[in-house]
Amino acid sequence: MPRISYVNAAEITDPEILSLLEDSRTYGTPRLESQSIRARVPAVLKTFAATWQQTFRDGVLDHSVKELARVFIAKSLECGYCAGQRSHLGAAAGLTEREFDEVIEFRQSTILSDREKAALKWAEAIAWDPGLADDEVWAELHAHFTEPELVELGYFIGLTMGQQKFLKTLGLRHGELGTENLTGLAPEVAEELRAQAGSTAVSV
Repeated sequence: MPRISYVNAAEITDPEILSLLEDSRTYGTPRLESQSIRARVPAVLKTFAATWQQTFRDGVLDHSVKELARVFIAKSLECGYCAGQRSHLGAAAGLTEREFDEVIEFRQSTILSDREKAALKWAEAIAWDPGLADDEVWAELHAHFTEPELVELGYFIGLTMGQQKFLKTLGLRHGELGTENLTGLAPEVAEELRAQAGSTAVSV
């Protein structure tokens, strides 16, 4: 179990909180476990959910670039919980595991576009060394993105990096609140949870 306990959904009476938890069951990213931690302070869950909707799911920048940046941050931070999640909107935009497999070594990728690589260079700089965002990187960013897009991308990278570091300290694990819904998980993570659920059922 995590370092902070999950909220008991049966004790929640706020319909907005219940709706946000149900949304996480339906779509994942964010998954139910992390939302059930945030729900311990309703204002935290509500403000996080609003920001996530406005800057990740919606916004001025195409979702796939933000999803690649999110997974890059998760993998570079070695946050298995966050790295094991996938956005259904990213899949709808055409992202596959091939792109996610190459986000860490993105400079050598033959799949990722120059635009996506520019975004990942900035994600790398924000996460690890602001000095990496030199004149050359900024020239690439301005060549591929508008300034409003850059504001949204930079803000989102900072948001997801902070949240992922926070969640990593809690020791969250997928499936701790049930494995009946595996929406929003990377294929290998979903398969592992299915196998675990199957072995448990057999042993019972």
